Amino acid sequence: MNARIARMMGSIGVAIAMVAAAMPAIAAGPGTLTITAGKEQRSWTADQLLHDPRLTDITIDDENLKQRVSLKAIPFAALLAGLPAMPEGTATTAATDGYVSHLPMRRLLAEDRAQPRAWLAVENPAAPWPMLRGQGIGPFRLVWTAPAGRAETVTESYWTYNIERIEINASPAERYPAIRPAANLPADGPVMRGFVAFQRVCLSCHSLNGAGDAHLGPDLNMPYSPVESSATTSSRG
Repeated sequence: MNARIARMMGSIGVAIAMVAAAMPAIAAGPGTLTITAGKEQRSWTADQLLHDPRLTDITIDDENLKQRVSLKAIPFAALLAGLPAMPEGTATTAATDGYVSHLPMRRLLAEDRAQPRAWLAVENPAAPWPMLRGQGIGPFRLVWTAPAGRAETVTESYWTYNIERIEINASPAERYPAIRPAANLPADGPVMRGFVAFQRVCLSCHSLNGAGDAHLGPDLNMPYSPVESSATTSSRG
């Protein structure tokens, strides 16, 4: 009897381990940032990053707060040092409210001072950041510095806050074939240019054809496409 119970418990343990291994990476807890790249994962608390020797003071024209602010921040590329992060990949950032951003690794890895530079800003509890529409935006934010004349190339969709998890992976188009336009369309045509913007902006809240990382808003093609939805609304109006 005891041997049978032991075998059953062993089987349950194996099953739990298999399920855990299949689950996506999640943040380690409130106030913790987790970065995952392939099989490697790193986590930091806000306090650890506030005492990180790479932390420095930066002053930026804040695209979220619409004011000039000084922040404690670490070059984003420095956090990725030693991780399998390739320029052609994508960083998928997840906020505590479920908002998702898909950002090109080529930009995040840039360290040339002639280019916009990404920083992870860390909130000091002793000097909290201003609120945004009545809500806190810490303890981790992605912010940018840019040389004169280059700030406009980093739109607000590249600035994200309340970050708890960052996953380095392939682009949404590679991971979700159901969202891709027809393969024979020209790369510089209006459809593909729109698709690039769609991945960066719309997929932050929505899925398409049931595929995507975010589900804050409704799917953009199921059960109705936006065109069908508008037509239905108009006919009822």
